[in-house]
Amino acid sequence: MNPGVEDLARLGCERMLIFVAEEDYLTVAAKNYYEKLKRSGWKGTVELVENEKEDHCFHLLDLDGDKAQEMRHKFVSFLKQDQ
Repeated sequence: MNPGVEDLARLGCERMLIFVAEEDYLTVAAKNYYEKLKRSGWKGTVELVENEKEDHCFHLLDLDGDKAQEMRHKFVSFLKQDQ
């Protein structure tokens, strides 16, 4: 998750959805990626979804939890766009 900004401008997709968990050790890197992508000149749309008070892989540790279900629904909705 540390490409140069110029590389991001050439991404082949049109949309991106980035999930972060507040207490995840990768949150800072993911947010930096999001900001670089927005500044890169990439023509697509990007959305950042933050999950407060959650840690890395929280959605796998409690599959039936409210936040895990919300995350799955958000992801499915993202995949179904433009169909």
